[in-house]
Amino acid sequence: MVKKSLVKKTSIQDIANRLGVSKAVVSFVLNGKGREKRISEQTIENVFKVARELNYKPNHISKWFRTGKTQTIGLIIADISNPFFGKLGKEIEKEAYRNNYKIIICSSDENPEKSGRQLEMLKSSMVDGVIIAPPPGSSDQIKLLQEENVPYVLIDRYFPEMNSNYVIIDNYKASYDATKYLFAKGFQNVAFLTVNNELVTMQDRTNGYMKAVGDFGRNLSNPIVYKLPFSHEKKEVESAIRHIISLNKKVEAILFASSKIGFMGLEVIADLGLRIPEDIAVISFDDPDYYKICYSPVTAIGQPLDEMGKSAVQILIEMLSAEKMNESPRNIVLDTNFVLRKSSG
Repeated sequence: MVKKSLVKKTSIQDIANRLGVSKAVVSFVLNGKGREKRISEQTIENVFKVARELNYKPNHISKWFRTGKTQTIGLIIADISNPFFGKLGKEIEKEAYRNNYKIIICSSDENPEKSGRQLEMLKSSMVDGVIIAPPPGSSDQIKLLQEENVPYVLIDRYFPEMNSNYVIIDNYKASYDATKYLFAKGFQNVAFLTVNNELVTMQDRTNGYMKAVGDFGRNLSNPIVYKLPFSHEKKEVESAIRHIISLNKKVEAILFASSKIGFMGLEVIADLGLRIPEDIAVISFDDPDYYKICYSPVTAIGQPLDEMGKSAVQILIEMLSAEKMNESPRNIVLDTNFVLRKSSG
């Protein structure tokens, strides 16, 4: 026979008794209404501290029946093994926790079928809303969220034809400015290595590069763009770089469209016996820690991950209030941080 636990579950009243405040004060704080009710920051901090000490666990199902909310946000990122998305997920989790929300994190692996199943799971888990880095081919899933009135925010990517809340960077400008910088440094033949997919993110980066070539590539008659398969491997990156450096006009610099391509590209360049930046200069989108400690630290287009995560959570929380639910979608486009290092000469 299985014995029932004799450990008493911590209640809101237990927390109130420990702190010498009313049950209502504790309830307001735990439900994210402490500041709204003008409860002091010190009291708010004390409530959360004691709640953790007493291992307080709210009953989310009963709370959902009472309020229609569970203080839980679903997050679908593209690839948790990618340092960029790992760090972005961490920033979203930090901001959610600061606002008394929990996060259920999923990784779609850039697979629209998988992200569709994850969305259904999150909805059945009664999350209050979702933040999504949508994989290519998932626009119908986002349309369904709209039809079902599920609050959501897109992050890192968006669909231009859809009227959605989103938080992104200015990909066009970032790519344009990085390419312009390479031409200004005196490199005549600058190539762009990207992926072949329908994400507007990559399209904007390609267009920014091509515009800079038109404006500043005086000795480059045509843009040098090589598009890899979306799910690429090192051998495909190697083939691309071999092709690029074998062109009649020897390529002197490469702009990588993502850190995933950049990781592989740096390894291939080393395998080919080329030196950075002496033989070929490099700039990459994203700024993982690895770039700082390479034998030739990599000039990077750093994305403001903390600001992206904070903005996405704040927009979603605003949507969850009845007054904000039907407001016009908010579109936040952030600037990048150009981190100059040795690899660009």
